[in-house]
Amino acid sequence: MSRSPILVSWTVVLMLACAGCGTIPTRQLIADVVPIRESLLTACPAPPSDVVEDRIAAVKARLHQHAVVDFVVDAIRIGMTPQQSRAEEIRKLHDLNANTLKNFGERIHERFFAHDLDREGVKADLATTKAHVEEFNQVLVAYVSAYVDGKYVDRFGNTLPTPAISRTVGNTEIAGVLSVIIDAVGDYVVRGPVWTDPTGKIYYPAAFNAAAPDLTKDPKATPLKPTVVDVRIKSKGDDEGTPLIKPLPLVASGCGIDEPKAQAIEYLGQTAALKAAMVGGITGGSFGGFGASLGAFGKISVGDNQTVQVVIKTVLGKVAERVAADAAYRLFYRVPDKAKLVELVKRYLDEVHPEGGDSK
Repeated sequence: MSRSPILVSWTVVLMLACAGCGTIPTRQLIADVVPIRESLLTACPAPPSDVVEDRIAAVKARLHQHAVVDFVVDAIRIGMTPQQSRAEEIRKLHDLNANTLKNFGERIHERFFAHDLDREGVKADLATTKAHVEEFNQVLVAYVSAYVDGKYVDRFGNTLPTPAISRTVGNTEIAGVLSVIIDAVGDYVVRGPVWTDPTGKIYYPAAFNAAAPDLTKDPKATPLKPTVVDVRIKSKGDDEGTPLIKPLPLVASGCGIDEPKAQAIEYLGQTAALKAAMVGGITGGSFGGFGASLGAFGKISVGDNQTVQVVIKTVLGKVAERVAADAAYRLFYRVPDKAKLVELVKRYLDEVHPEGGDSK
């Protein structure tokens, strides 16, 4: 069955209508935004990968055990899962509901700035996890600091408005905090690459963002630089630290990521985010707002359904964006033929995974 990924399918609409504001088909949503599963007969090697389980444990410890945290890290892991195993990983995901996402919004705002890890049940004997928690906390602090200073740029070149620090916090600030948290989770766990041009000054895929300056018209303009590029993880006795990620140069052609592939990754990630946000926008009614302390940001006290929808749309949109982009990177890395790349992008836009992940 063919349908555009930027349109909400009738299947999804009916599922949501039947469920009212209950279950959201989040598992199917992730299956839909993961680029098509295909065996590639190519001499290109698979891109580098590493073990992420300790990092996932650190994220869960720092953000506290919650069904939405589990969904975020499990979905992000799917983006870097080998294609032959992806269908099984998708089947393990659980659908969320609007109440669960609302509760997550309350918890994350109440506890995000709490640095006493043991208060939320992080046991002192989990020495390895705690060490990774400290690493992840550095990433989290760096991202939130950039956001508060009005300097945050994600890997796709999207910027966020400077938050208004006052007694109350609006939906813009709620969406901003959740966005940088999920970006921090994705970047810390997966460490997906950002690419540069031969000068090392232009970063992809951020360079394709509409907000990026046109350097052909203004060579002196400052290129968009994703926040992740400057984040370093420091350990005791190491003041300089290690880069969270090291930008990689684009390849001219063949195996790896060149400029057209980077643009395709950006496009698919942003398209997935749009689709997920649209699905999220249908849900969240009749749940009321919530009030919570946000530490340095002040007090949230919102009494309408719009805040709940903001939480749902932001979480689903950011997770879908990351999953689609990571999976696209691992697929396109092994595609040396540009004609094949165009075919794969077209097929992704035309096809939707059935339950479990295989394309028909």
